[in-house]
Amino acid sequence: MRMKHTAFAFLIAPLVLTCAGVYSSAQAPVQKAVPERLVRDVTWLADDAREGRRAGTAQGIASAEFIAKRMASLGLEPAGSAGFGQDFEVPLEARDGGASSLIVKQNDARVNAGVNLVPLFCSDGGPVSGATQFVAFGIDDAERGREDFAGSDLKGKIAVIVRGVPKAPPVMRAPAAQPGEKDAPAVAPHDTASVTKGDGWGGGGLIFTKVMNAKRRGAVGVILLPALEDETQPLLAFGEGGSARAGIPCVMLSWMGARTAFGKDTVDAWRARAELREGPAVPVSEPVALHSDVVRAKGVARNVLGRLRGVDNSRTVVVGAHYDHLGFGGTGSLAPGERQIHNGADDNASGTAVVLEMARILIAGPRPACDVVFAAWSGEELGLLGSEWWCENPTVPIANVTANLNLDMVGRAQQNKLQVLAAGSAGVFASWMGEAGASSGLDLIVSTSGNMMGGSSDHASFLKRKIPALHLFTGLHEDYHKPSDDTERFEAEAAAKVCDLGVDLVRRLCAAGKLAFVEPKADPNAREIKSGFRSWFGSIPNYAWDKGGVMIDGTSPGSPAEHAGFLKGDVLIGMGDIQITGIDDFMFALQTYKPGDVVKVKFTRDGKDEESSVTLSTRGQQ
Repeated sequence: MRMKHTAFAFLIAPLVLTCAGVYSSAQAPVQKAVPERLVRDVTWLADDAREGRRAGTAQGIASAEFIAKRMASLGLEPAGSAGFGQDFEVPLEARDGGASSLIVKQNDARVNAGVNLVPLFCSDGGPVSGATQFVAFGIDDAERGREDFAGSDLKGKIAVIVRGVPKAPPVMRAPAAQPGEKDAPAVAPHDTASVTKGDGWGGGGLIFTKVMNAKRRGAVGVILLPALEDETQPLLAFGEGGSARAGIPCVMLSWMGARTAFGKDTVDAWRARAELREGPAVPVSEPVALHSDVVRAKGVARNVLGRLRGVDNSRTVVVGAHYDHLGFGGTGSLAPGERQIHNGADDNASGTAVVLEMARILIAGPRPACDVVFAAWSGEELGLLGSEWWCENPTVPIANVTANLNLDMVGRAQQNKLQVLAAGSAGVFASWMGEAGASSGLDLIVSTSGNMMGGSSDHASFLKRKIPALHLFTGLHEDYHKPSDDTERFEAEAAAKVCDLGVDLVRRLCAAGKLAFVEPKADPNAREIKSGFRSWFGSIPNYAWDKGGVMIDGTSPGSPAEHAGFLKGDVLIGMGDIQITGIDDFMFALQTYKPGDVVKVKFTRDGKDEESSVTLSTRGQQ
């Protein structure tokens, strides 16, 4: 499951079913979920032999084959594009190709890949040439009195940046006096004792921020040097430090490698200039040839789909759960630097096992009121890629899909509590929850809305197509996206209750006929959602788009993007002075500009370049 930002509102009171949903829990069959069956499926999927089920890998396909066999054994009919399967491409984890190099053309000095040179985690592959420009720590923070890019022309050059932050604490500058006011009072420098190492410079000390600040000013490549005190420390291995992508070649060069390439005098001048901000002038280098050997390939992932025929074959309810996880970590892992198998027992072997058990129970009868497609999605952890692919390339008519039920992380129902998200997407949903929750023995925490209509999981692929959906979720925990999310922590008895609730909800969805989609509104009782960005733009990115820029699949109600008139299919290519070549450029822009800033956003629509001014805000200001 991708990182969830959820907001919850407690159900006020159980309500009686409306005539729109004629099914009642009293009609439920005797069949109940069997915890031991759930344990068997979770144990197989979360075994070390599956190597974390990363989409696009051999073990990802092996997991798909296991699920397909389980569906066949239960009696489901194939509903994929080829049997039970539907294949599509996903990006594989980037890797170090091993042939990075740096050549200073003036003296033909060369540093090859190894202990002195590695590609940086955010690097794109490829060669680049240009003169180097030293920019110290690469901090751009006028308020804190440090502007390392001042006076530098980086256009077409390769920026040389020191990792870390200065030892001296930042000095906050006084705010400018307003017209008619006296000079603003001086702001005292920060007390050194009140600034912890690595703090005080905001995000300026982050490697990716340094790289993107250089790219923003025209740099075509980056050479990152270790922190001043790290003369002998090993370099960051490729992939260590994050998964963001800068879109330009970047390498990390040791101080020894720097002296080999540029000479002792030049490197000594760099060090002095970085720490003291004074000292010898920094010489301008002759052009260098930089090659960052990063391999970014694609692999085959597979959705698995089975169908149960209902009474009315003109309507379909899709019940889904993603089965992929993070492999050995890397992108998405919350245990950075640990290359260990991430088994994902809760995320989302639990949801996959519950979907299979729901299929067994529903097959046993009575026959549902309409067709049910059971889907095991791949590529969710990479941006909902599997469910998006299916919605764009459906194996049953998507116009016949009346609703989606999504199960993602349902293996930790502590104290019998279960979160039901996106319950505002159809008018009848809220009225179902009292009876359904009581029948299952679960205490339902219901959200009518939430960030991305309830969190970033596969139900979002249906919601943005105006298809009502519900998302079952037992909540985040300390093992989320870590190697410790393993089988021994799976709560089978509680997951069985979630399964029984899911069966109840599917029967209600099938009996309800064609449900009218309702655009969920912000829940006034919900906690404020912290997105991690300074500013809110309010677009819904298409994570499968890989042709440059950021394609959007729509806008959030009341958002700056909606007010500015952005539409599904627009491709963002620039914001302010930041060129947007991919999703990470867009995220950097949201961190760079402040709420209230009016920025010009460049985009393409129907093949034509256009521009619109957008007033950024914070989430909740509509």
